[in-house]
Amino acid sequence: MPDLLNFERQKIGITLICTLLGFVLPMSFLWILAAINVLIIGVIHGANDLYIISKYSKTTKKRQFGYLFVTYVFFVSIMVFALYNIPQVALLLFVLVSSFHFGEQQWHKKSIVKSKTLHLFYIAYGMFLFSLLFFTHQDQTLSIIQEISGLQLGHSTLLHALVGSCVFAIIFSFLNIKQIKAQLFFQFLALVALVILFTQTSLLWSFSVYFVLWHSIPSLKEQAVVLYPNDTQPILKYVKQALPYWVLSLVGLAVAYIFFKENTTSLLSLFFGFLAAITIPHVVVIFWMHQKN
Repeated sequence: MPDLLNFERQKIGITLICTLLGFVLPMSFLWILAAINVLIIGVIHGANDLYIISKYSKTTKKRQFGYLFVTYVFFVSIMVFALYNIPQVALLLFVLVSSFHFGEQQWHKKSIVKSKTLHLFYIAYGMFLFSLLFFTHQDQTLSIIQEISGLQLGHSTLLHALVGSCVFAIIFSFLNIKQIKAQLFFQFLALVALVILFTQTSLLWSFSVYFVLWHSIPSLKEQAVVLYPNDTQPILKYVKQALPYWVLSLVGLAVAYIFFKENTTSLLSLFFGFLAAITIPHVVVIFWMHQKN
């Protein structure tokens, strides 16, 4: 498994293969495969957040760890409450925070000097990827947004978001050119592969391939090395330690489905709502981890 995770260049080829699979496999099978990938790899990559907090806060006592657990669950519950009661604000917050998180994971390197303009570049680039995904699946995206938040947006909104985020990504890339120039060629090829994926496959399949292949697996590897720097099999240890919290997350999803199923006509909307609820605390933890390293 560790060899599989050293595949920065291979990700482009795998993305194109996944695009081909989007053509040849039945839609129902792709839906199931995408959901399994996100619920296993996607969710488990954020299941060790408490151990990362514990590492940097030097918290080892069970009572203190229990306090961290309760606090973390509390913040997830706040996000669930917000999505249910003020969905427009919660959805906007989720998109902005996730944009930073995706952009950070895509471009972050230890050698890069941290700065405010670099953080703005992460937000702009992540927003560009979001907007690109949304724009290439406009009808389904607008339907999900309306179901989650009640907002009735037009197709022009998605176009404006794509153009605006692209402009800001270009501006902030120039402002941080010295920091990111070593990655430009690879990231350009990666973007081409993602454009092909997004334009040729369904929303859920496109999102699952990007979320798992380009975000979750690299993040999981990075976290494993941070948590277990002296372990010969850090990935395996990471997964074993994450299993109880991963199961708890899936139980939470099941409970959310039972509770919200009468108010949610689309399982896909509930699926993205679940990801939104668990994303923001995770983003804060990973940002803190990068600041410490």
